[in-house]
Amino acid sequence: MNLTYKTLLLTVGLLGGSFVHASTAGVSLTNETIKGDVNLDMGSFGVNAGVTNDTETNSSSAHVGLTVQDSGGNGPLETGLGVRLNVIDADLNDDDNEFSVALSLGGWYRYTLQQANRLSIYGSLYYAPEVLSFSNLNHTYTYDFRLEYLTMRNARAYISYANTVIIYDDETRKEINKGFSVGATVDF
Repeated sequence: MNLTYKTLLLTVGLLGGSFVHASTAGVSLTNETIKGDVNLDMGSFGVNAGVTNDTETNSSSAHVGLTVQDSGGNGPLETGLGVRLNVIDADLNDDDNEFSVALSLGGWYRYTLQQANRLSIYGSLYYAPEVLSFSNLNHTYTYDFRLEYLTMRNARAYISYANTVIIYDDETRKEINKGFSVGATVDF
C-alpha cells in the first residue's frame, strides 16, 4: 500500500473517530470526487478538518483548521474567519506523487433567506500566498459556494460548486475538486 492510501486511511480514521464529538459533519459527492468535513463547534471558535479524494485528477488533499466565528445565531448571517493547514498530494507526472503543504487564510459565511427560512446561501474562500506555501508550491486557493436546504431541524442538503487551484513554482497549474456536487451536513 503506497503512502497516499496510508495517509488517506489515517485521515479517515481520525475523522471517523471525531464524529462522536462533532458539531457538524458533512459529505459531498460527484462521480469522481468524495469530500468529507467535520467541524467541532466550541462557541466563539471552531476546529475543523476535512479530506478530499479526486480520482479524475488522481489527487487528494486534507486540511485541519481553526475558525473564529460569530456565536449569536439570532440573525440571518453567520460568519467565520480562520486559518487552515493544507496537505496536497497531486500527481503531476504519471509516476511521481507531489506532496505540498500550505497555510491558508480565509473564512466562510451563511446567509439564510428571510422569506424562505429553509433556504440558505453558503460560501467559503481560503487562500495561501507564496510566503505561506511550502515544498514546490507557489500558492493555492480553494472556494466553495452552496445553495442549502434545511431538510430537518439538524440536517441540510445542498448543491455545491467548488474548486481548489494549485499553482506550483514551475507555473504548473492543477485544479482538483472542481465542479458541481451534491451533499449533506448533519448537526449534532
